[in-house]
Amino acid sequence: MDKERISPGQFFSLIFLFEIGTAVVLPIGFAARQTVWLSILLALIGGILLFLVYDYLYRQYPELPLSEYAQRILGKYMGWTLSLTYIPVFIYIAARDLREAGDLLVTASYDQTPILAIMALMILTVVYVLHKGVEVLARMAEIYLIMLIGIGVLGNIFILLSGIFEVKNLLPVLGDGWKPILEAAYPEIYIFPFGEMICFTMILPFLNQPHRGRKTGIKALMASGIILSFTHAMEIAVLGEDMYNRSAFPLFVAISEVNIMDFLQRLDAIVIITLIIGVFFKLSIYCYAALIVASSLFNVDKQKLLWPIAICVLISSLMISSNLAEHFAEGKPILHIILPIFSTGIPLLLLMVHLIRKRFGL
Repeated sequence: MDKERISPGQFFSLIFLFEIGTAVVLPIGFAARQTVWLSILLALIGGILLFLVYDYLYRQYPELPLSEYAQRILGKYMGWTLSLTYIPVFIYIAARDLREAGDLLVTASYDQTPILAIMALMILTVVYVLHKGVEVLARMAEIYLIMLIGIGVLGNIFILLSGIFEVKNLLPVLGDGWKPILEAAYPEIYIFPFGEMICFTMILPFLNQPHRGRKTGIKALMASGIILSFTHAMEIAVLGEDMYNRSAFPLFVAISEVNIMDFLQRLDAIVIITLIIGVFFKLSIYCYAALIVASSLFNVDKQKLLWPIAICVLISSLMISSNLAEHFAEGKPILHIILPIFSTGIPLLLLMVHLIRKRFGL
């Protein structure tokens, strides 16, 4: 692995910003209706258990990303082939995140600007930062984490002061029982965003204190999960269940409702800044994960692969769909089939084979 190293605090910041990403802006857990906030907390439990699987494999093969220890566990050819499939998956999901950011920015503020120009500028910033290395990205995460927390606190204060927070919209808590809450939690919210932590199997080897990776990761997941739960509860309390489910970007709609004494209005910038920060780090980490896999499999320097991957992400984001409705519809099989295989199925397979080989000394 490279000599680049990140601290536990930086690792925490990366995970937190990655998990918040687009999940704080998009509607999730439709089946749970007004109790989606509870589904998020239940899905968080599964997300933490999944991260423990990643951490265990990392501890067995320190200094190696998943793409390399998969070859140790499954054999060179099968492990290499399996690892190769992660590259298009990471690129595709990065492209989806980029497209979602572009669509919101065009919808909210830049309706006269071509979406290509917006997404191209975003991918250029990602290329610039990744060219500097993961250490620079991690140091930036510490700074932007503080900014994001500050923006979030301000936004919630404004919503409470404006008097649009209606607790009755969150009731009844268990009106339909536990079934819809669990259906929303698993697999939907469990996979998005917690299952996307598969990217960090490529970043764990950069920790300068490997023994602190487990606790740091769990703390970051818990913090981001609680924030997501609170944010979506706030969105439903402001908009109501029906409007929440019909909105492409409910957080944006909710903050648009703020009106304090006819003076503080049009606080859309809070959501836009939040989305830009979240998408930037999520996009960067997905691209970096794809870089790590491609670099290790083809034995090519990451810098030479950076531009090809970035261009693939940009082109894919343009080709994904023609509108938001089609974009979300196309994402369902990814959420229910593809991501579960890559985030849960393959790591569990690696864990079982590793334990069998360890048990029988193979």
